[in-house]
Amino acid sequence: MRASLRRLAVPLVASLALVVPGSAAALRTPSAEAEVPSVAAGSVPTPEQYFGFEMGAEGELARYPDMLKYFQLMSRRTNRVTYEKLGETTMHNDYSLLTISSPRNLQRIDRLVEINRRLANPRGLSNAEAKKLAEEGRPFYLLFASIHSTEVGTGQAVPNIVHRLATENSADVKEILDKAVVLVVPSQNPDGQELVVNHWYDTKGTPYNRSYPDLYHKYIGHDDNRDWFMFTQKETQLAVALQNKYKPVITHDMHQMGSSGARMFVPPYLDPFDPNIHPLLVQATNTVGNEMAHALAAEGKEGVVWNDVYDYWTPARMYMVYHGQPRILTEIASVNLADTYVNPRGPDVPIGPQQPTVNFPAPYSKGTWTLKQIVDYGDTAAFAGMKYVARFHSEWLYNFYQVQRDWVNRDKGPYAFVIPADQRDPYATYELLKILQTAEVEIHQATAPFSSNGKEYPAGSWVVKLAQPFGSFAKTMLEKQVYPDMREYEGGPPMPPYDIAGHTLPMLMGVSVDTAQAEFGATLTQVEKVAPGKVELPPTPQGAYLVGPESYGAFRLVAELQKAGVPTVRAAEEFEAAGRTFAPGTFVLPPSAQTRGVLAKVTKETGIPVYGVDTAPAVDGFQLKGGTRVGLHRGANNIPGGWMMWLFEQYGINHSVMSAQDFEGDLNDRYDVIVLPPGMTKNRIVNGLDPTKNPPEFAWAYGVGEEGWRKLQDFVEDGGTLLSLGSSVAGTTELLDLPIEPVLPDDEKEFYSPGSLLNQEFDTTNPVAWGMTEEWPVFFESDQAYRLKPGAESSVVSRYPGSDVLASGWLLGEDYIKGQANVISHQVGDGYVVTYGSQVDFRTWTRGTFKLIFNAMYQGPSTPVSAQQLGQRLGG
Repeated sequence: MRASLRRLAVPLVASLALVVPGSAAALRTPSAEAEVPSVAAGSVPTPEQYFGFEMGAEGELARYPDMLKYFQLMSRRTNRVTYEKLGETTMHNDYSLLTISSPRNLQRIDRLVEINRRLANPRGLSNAEAKKLAEEGRPFYLLFASIHSTEVGTGQAVPNIVHRLATENSADVKEILDKAVVLVVPSQNPDGQELVVNHWYDTKGTPYNRSYPDLYHKYIGHDDNRDWFMFTQKETQLAVALQNKYKPVITHDMHQMGSSGARMFVPPYLDPFDPNIHPLLVQATNTVGNEMAHALAAEGKEGVVWNDVYDYWTPARMYMVYHGQPRILTEIASVNLADTYVNPRGPDVPIGPQQPTVNFPAPYSKGTWTLKQIVDYGDTAAFAGMKYVARFHSEWLYNFYQVQRDWVNRDKGPYAFVIPADQRDPYATYELLKILQTAEVEIHQATAPFSSNGKEYPAGSWVVKLAQPFGSFAKTMLEKQVYPDMREYEGGPPMPPYDIAGHTLPMLMGVSVDTAQAEFGATLTQVEKVAPGKVELPPTPQGAYLVGPESYGAFRLVAELQKAGVPTVRAAEEFEAAGRTFAPGTFVLPPSAQTRGVLAKVTKETGIPVYGVDTAPAVDGFQLKGGTRVGLHRGANNIPGGWMMWLFEQYGINHSVMSAQDFEGDLNDRYDVIVLPPGMTKNRIVNGLDPTKNPPEFAWAYGVGEEGWRKLQDFVEDGGTLLSLGSSVAGTTELLDLPIEPVLPDDEKEFYSPGSLLNQEFDTTNPVAWGMTEEWPVFFESDQAYRLKPGAESSVVSRYPGSDVLASGWLLGEDYIKGQANVISHQVGDGYVVTYGSQVDFRTWTRGTFKLIFNAMYQGPSTPVSAQQLGQRLGG
């Protein structure tokens, strides 16, 4: 177990001084001047009275819409709670916020938010002024629940927590309401909560499994808390907007974990922590976690662990720590939704580890675990956190100020990141800048040329200085990550990061960004709102419109052209026209009014340049098949397939999610292209969901059997295109007898890359790599590399370099992967197959390698055309 090897053993009290200056403050008692009026007993029904069962009752789950009605009732019957709908989710459920505090605080909520925002941007604010504001203000404690919707216990705890705050007249609750503001998001994923709970009741009394079998977020399932720097999903966007508006000083993120280990995790976290997280936040996290552990122990709640499993590394899960606040993750052991968990070894055998350690002092002594216990543990932890923040309210606000102050006054390198104006991909540049601005990072733009570190930059280049309130977000997103080499023991296996090791945004996006260590002179203006570059369409040409292949945004154009029925040709080789050189893969489009209308729309959204020529280029090419039909075979609960579904929708790809019933006919009649995302192994495709355990509404995800599996081979041999990514490649290789073999060892002591960016060399003349640079990193997360078998006629599209493979993150065993192949194209019968050893689509973060998928998707079904035919098909 990781914790037994890496105990930090942070004492429960020793860390307090860094968060709360002075021992006298630590002994302070609650104010005798209670601002909170008593609430009459019975004016607000208890959750049990309202729902008809106690929260956590065996076999019962409160439904999300009913919870919202209950919270609205509380907001009408008590002056401690306000209810607000912040927006709608992906599936049009309400995303709601409860604001809970004393009536006096709620009456001056705008002033309290104003104070938070002033402390968050402390330029021109003295320490003395900040302390006055901290005394006047109230810290905002943000509580999230049910982001992972099978973790139902956290959501079931919320009605109890809110009811206590709304009605209880104890000294503890009055102090919380007087001295703090509690923000509660009842569910960060309402759609999934609806799906999971409704399925639980719909399958009651049936032979079917009661756990929802598919993604419990429409697109990204369990990855809905891996979206905190790309901001792709509506729920993330709403949560970030909430963070940006209210500026809470702490976020408590309630989760559940596996059933068989400890009963609950609270911070401190394991090493490593991202060095861009302010040390004060690390210490505050430790202290609050210790407060929670102390409260749980005081109530006799056993099985609590810290310094275990979870680290403090990736921003994909932790937007808040780059915005001045600790993220308090609590993870409570799960049951089977609402059914009691019984130790498989017997109900009298205690669950979990039984050896006491300094980070696990009280092993759990029972052999059963219930939903009611999840609710109770969650309640205790939440109130411990809220009480602690309320008791030291002014210190929390002042420390919040100090974090931002230290970034504003930053005087060490690097000074800034410079994003040159002359980028290959203007759309990628826009998307990168938009991400930074969504995170409230200040961006400046040069109004004149300037130089830095001996390099000249044109006017229009962007500068992101790190001496700014949220410079930590900019720094962690724009710099190379160096993940420490951490082993279970000397010479032993690596200690895996909880999520990934490398997340350098420019490498993911395909944008060139330079680091300026020293200050430089430049005439800059702050960018109020980033926008795609303005594109002036050339006058309607006689020969053709030309669009280069460099931007992944060009495939928005392809989708629109296909919808409009505009014939689209891609040049097969480099050519000269309009005073410039055009790369292989350039889009050559007819000079029609219909084409111009599509170009006007897409260039406005992407900023991709368009050129016009009066004579069609004399170059061979490929005409894309009109209305290219794409089948996405994602199966049930396949998270990479869910991300890809979202991606295809964003780009307007003419696709559908494949069903098992598709395999009953000829696949070529339905699809031109089939995509197998990572995770779609042979076993998953053949067996699928068990019809005896899953209702007919999930028949689309039933297994296709061995006969259906062989129909994938028929599909390819009869002219279809198959794209196979990540772990799906092994099954594809077996099915089609592809001439490739894996080269990486299974032993993690020999080779290990847990989500890193690895350098790659591309054959840019291969249609799959059109538009790529000759070298650029790819994302690699426990994937595979390949070598061609002797005599193989397949084409290597990309391979790892012979040295310096690691670009960002962590890599062990570099020698095994040097020079080996990643992306390979194959001709099989009349069909076209592309295998991708690494996940070039990972969570749709990897914008810079999207082209590798889109190119292949449209190239496979395309038709070769000669230079003469090209001109004819354009009408020239």
